[in-house]
Amino acid sequence: MTRIPVRERVSLPLLTGLVVLWLLLWGDVSWANVLSGLAVGLLATLVLPLPALRAPVRLRPLRVLALLARFAVDLVRASAQVAWLAVRPGQQPRNSVVGVPLHSGSDLFVAATAQLTSLVPGSVIVEIGPRPGEEQPVWIYVHALGVADPAARDRARAAVRATERRVVRALATRDALASYEERCRAADVADRREEASR
Repeated sequence: MTRIPVRERVSLPLLTGLVVLWLLLWGDVSWANVLSGLAVGLLATLVLPLPALRAPVRLRPLRVLALLARFAVDLVRASAQVAWLAVRPGQQPRNSVVGVPLHSGSDLFVAATAQLTSLVPGSVIVEIGPRPGEEQPVWIYVHALGVADPAARDRARAAVRATERRVVRALATRDALASYEERCRAADVADRREEASR
């Protein structure tokens, strides 16, 4: 087991977040709470260190804003759809579990895509991982509400892929973005060949 140096264990943003969380839990900002939150935060980061983030990340502010704006639109639209499905008369909607291959190549981007997808009402992440017998790509399985026919499943897949594309464009370095786009092109070619052989 490799030892992580103390400098790498203590992250100032993480420590600040833990102190703020401690203050929120106590509901009172006082010197005693700040110092005790600092002590608890230091203890937590030293005893339970998180692995270092080694993802190829480069923030693009305009793309991040576009990602958040589109997420807000998806959130409002899906909330209205779920509300309508809950109150409309008639048969209950049918649901599907939809598998979607992700091509970002980074656990950080996969996690961000999964979080944004799962936060939209009507979709829940069931599983993340490679298909049995496959190493790549990572597949994400989404339980989608009101998705019953092949066209609706295709729309659900397209929505997850669009979320992944926005995440990668907002956060990836130039090299990681080029690698992602190359994997997407290769996957599209493979999909077209598979459809042609049917």
